[in-house]
Amino acid sequence: MRTLSTGTAPVAATSANPARGLRRYWPRPKSVAGQIALLVVAAIVATHAVAALALFALREPWRAEARPGVAANRLAVIARMLDDTAPEGRDAILTAAKRSVPSLHLGTWDGTPPQVESERLREHPIIERLRDAFGRDLALADLGPDSGSDDPPVLHLGLRTPAGAGLRATLPDETLGPPKRGVIIFTLVFMATTLTLLTVWATRALTAPLAQLAGAAEAFGTRRAPPPLPRRGPEEVLALAGALDRMRARVNRLIDDRTQMLAAISHDLRTPITRLRLRAEFIDDEQARERTLRDLDQMNALVEAALAYARDERAADGGSDKEKPLIDVASLVQTVCDDFSDTGADVRMEQARHVLIRAHPEDVQRAVVNLVDNAVKYAGSARLSVGKSATGVVIAVADDGPGIPEAERHAMLQPFVRGDRARNLNDASGFGLGLSIVFAIVEAHDGRLALENRVGGGLSVRIELPGTLKAAGEDRRPAAVSERANVDG
Repeated sequence: MRTLSTGTAPVAATSANPARGLRRYWPRPKSVAGQIALLVVAAIVATHAVAALALFALREPWRAEARPGVAANRLAVIARMLDDTAPEGRDAILTAAKRSVPSLHLGTWDGTPPQVESERLREHPIIERLRDAFGRDLALADLGPDSGSDDPPVLHLGLRTPAGAGLRATLPDETLGPPKRGVIIFTLVFMATTLTLLTVWATRALTAPLAQLAGAAEAFGTRRAPPPLPRRGPEEVLALAGALDRMRARVNRLIDDRTQMLAAISHDLRTPITRLRLRAEFIDDEQARERTLRDLDQMNALVEAALAYARDERAADGGSDKEKPLIDVASLVQTVCDDFSDTGADVRMEQARHVLIRAHPEDVQRAVVNLVDNAVKYAGSARLSVGKSATGVVIAVADDGPGIPEAERHAMLQPFVRGDRARNLNDASGFGLGLSIVFAIVEAHDGRLALENRVGGGLSVRIELPGTLKAAGEDRRPAAVSERANVDG
């Protein structure tokens, strides 16, 4: 893990200023429970308000008989009562109906309906409603052909029931409108939309400090500048933000102290190792002298590896993309292959695609050298490839060694951790810092390091670095193959 200096002042639970903006005039609860309760109550109040408006818009008029459909139904009921009553009792019913429904202007009618009903009555929707409500044959006569001049328009009708009861009535001549489905649908849609927007807004306002806090926690320990911790929000979130900031400061102090201690010890060990080396040269026993010098070389290598690890830990926090030069990854990896090949190691490039990225060449070269060195030590050979990915460049180092068990891969990335016996045949071959340094360099470039065992045996290590700017040319043959072709030609 690298050192990360945040530069963010500690956040206290009391750092929020409640008297700001609308909160000065409309204070809200400071706790999460209170804000959730306020959200629920606000949703219920909004629902009741919209429902009340809908009921007000769809309410029945005070005089329901003024509506054409209601008037036709009531006239049909009165006509059926007269039809089912003996002639001597019809006057009483008609008198009571006049008092109950004065808007119909009821009266007796002694006329005779025409044999052929007028076209106006046959196609009139109110008449159809009247016939449907009566349920029997009903003879009708239009007593007011010029009633269209009335304001409001009315129908003057004469009715003759099957039992011979005659009745004269006046109905409002208005268009029968369908039920207000549009108003109902609009009300429901408006209610759903309003509640959804209110809920989404309130939820986002409630969870925004949590998302900000999660982003700050996720950025901790990486090169990315951490977002500021939330300074406004519920009391619980502010308390958690303050605790996280204090914990971040403690972790940074611990990492700084560890790195400084490691660098100091490694640096101070150089002097006694040098003195011991000079004294070992005067040992008369040649075998004892060689063993002592070999142990001192091992100690010196350990010191150098620890210093390199400490430098990489410190360098992981510095450097922006503007400070990184533009490098050709394929050329850099080819240089590493040539260096190892010059020493007699079986290292070759299998695929090289020229990809330009911004990175620190020394760090990338050190990472590739460490991977190739591990492959040569534990497997005897290494095969490298450079390719282009969707977000950057991929450097792969494969070998035919014993591989690393899946359960040990995470631990192998920690400093001073070495693999099992299969990868440690020589006790003096390493100190467990190679993969740790590679991991620190890759993370410093916002990259990704993946270790996978190959199907046919061996280990494949992939370094994925972002920030591809340009890919020049197609995949070319390895350099050794090209040189061999030139010689044969």
